[in-house]
Amino acid sequence: MISVVAPVGRGLAAVPGGTGTALQSGTSGLLANPWFYAGFSALALLVGSAVGIWISPPRNWQATLLAIGGGSLVVSLAFELFEPAFRNIGRYPASGYFLGGIVVFGTLDVAIDRWADDETQERGVGLWASVTTDGVPENAAMGSLLAGNVSGALALLFGLAVTNGSQSMMSGTNMAENHEELKVMAGWAVTAVVVSGAVIAGYRVLPPLPDYWIGAIRSFAAGAILASLAGEIYPDAYEEAGPSITLATSVGFLVTFLL
Repeated sequence: MISVVAPVGRGLAAVPGGTGTALQSGTSGLLANPWFYAGFSALALLVGSAVGIWISPPRNWQATLLAIGGGSLVVSLAFELFEPAFRNIGRYPASGYFLGGIVVFGTLDVAIDRWADDETQERGVGLWASVTTDGVPENAAMGSLLAGNVSGALALLFGLAVTNGSQSMMSGTNMAENHEELKVMAGWAVTAVVVSGAVIAGYRVLPPLPDYWIGAIRSFAAGAILASLAGEIYPDAYEEAGPSITLATSVGFLVTFLL
């Protein structure tokens, strides 16, 4: 499960633009193609928001999916993002960038919550804004993993797809109460473009960077994910589904650990 990505210049060749080949692992094909990850990330958001807008499943079901995704992301942020950075650039730099991600995105989430006028808007427009901003470092980090750790990228894709899909579902349900349905869908379409673009940018731009900056970006992304888990995902899930999210979180953790 735990694998350390070989740094650029020491066993990892430069990434060709858009070939979709995981050079270090030797894996090729669909599961190593960045466009698959970009498309799947976008599709999860679009399907989730559409279901939330036009079907509106029970909120406790939506919260359960949210908790499953949250448990999954705990594994990915620890083993696929922070631990390799911790080993490659050292404990103190990695810890500093990790805390930086927590501070930046924790503060941003608080600002978004205060900007929202009421609880419905907070779980609607506020959640949409949070997913859009948090999705950039998360998906960029996932794209960078494709240069040498396809299994890690796949595990992170699972967590992000479940979490972002359920967040978009919950947001779509709430936004549709106060906004025109097609406008809500258009907003999530914009977010889908942003996160998919972040995957491609992470794949093409990050791997050729020096080892230090790759570790810094991944540590920062891990902090951003943890801030989202603590500030948005778990509180929202618990409020809607109660103690049952404990089991759902465990399921997400175990499935991703096995991946």
